[in-house]
Amino acid sequence: MVRRLREMGLCAVLALALVMQVWTAAPASAHPHAWIDLRSTVVLNEAGQAIALEQEWLFDDFYTAVATEASGSTNDKKTDWMELAKSNLDSLKAYNYFTEIRSGGEKVTLGTVSEYDSEVRGGRLWMRFVVPLASPVDPKAKDFSFSVYDPSYYIEILHMKGDVVAFKGPSANTCRGYVLTPKPTTEMLLLAQAIDDNAKPDTGLGKMFAERVEVSCR
Repeated sequence: MVRRLREMGLCAVLALALVMQVWTAAPASAHPHAWIDLRSTVVLNEAGQAIALEQEWLFDDFYTAVATEASGSTNDKKTDWMELAKSNLDSLKAYNYFTEIRSGGEKVTLGTVSEYDSEVRGGRLWMRFVVPLASPVDPKAKDFSFSVYDPSYYIEILHMKGDVVAFKGPSANTCRGYVLTPKPTTEMLLLAQAIDDNAKPDTGLGKMFAERVEVSCR
């Protein structure tokens, strides 16, 4: 089963979880169906340029239960979690790892994730990975912002309550990140609640419910 889970990838596995909706109280037609608590760290180089966005995802209890029950191909749980993380990240690459970074209002091209880790923390599946920028950008020279979201809003991804955006690098103490919470209208909320699970995914829905982090560096 764990081999099948790895082959399916994150999006497909979450779809599998939906079939087991009896475990949840959410109505079958309402989005989202899964939840991820996020921590984010902007990685800076010695020149103070942003070179990567490190993310920590803490999956909800239900996805953790599905993944835990499916794991077991080896006697080493760490190996199972790492193999699942690799499969998830391979699947997410086509979606830019659910990550949108903008500099001066323009989308920043992202590289391929090669650094990642995964384990169970506090009873929930945890995954850390680093999304590199194809080229460094200077947050002091241009507006810099990022959002992490599922375009279809099947999964809701929000920063952990009380957490602040972190910075890593020699000039980390010169930057601050401000999380702007989404403010969906009543119409947007009704749209999310009315979507049929068999309908073609609306790839514009997730952005309506996405947080945006604005970075300010001096």
